[in-house]
Amino acid sequence: MIISDVENKHEIIPYEVGDSVRVQQTCTEEEDSESFYYIQAFDKKKGEVLKVINHPRLQYRVRFGQAEAVLYHEEIML
Repeated sequence: MIISDVENKHEIIPYEVGDSVRVQQTCTEEEDSESFYYIQAFDKKKGEVLKVINHPRLQYRVRFGQAEAVLYHEEIML
């Protein structure tokens, strides 16, 4: 038996290499302190997508000047 989950499926359109993106904080310190402080270092900064990583979860390698970060799709925006 195959169960379809069409109603809850949202197609995510990935950003592309070269896109200029901005980081947005997606969790609180209480929810996930490790992620909170990692993202906080780049919060509201603009960077450039260097690489798109599709598996196991959509994420990106993003350059911010001399620094680089790996961020999930929901942690960045155009």
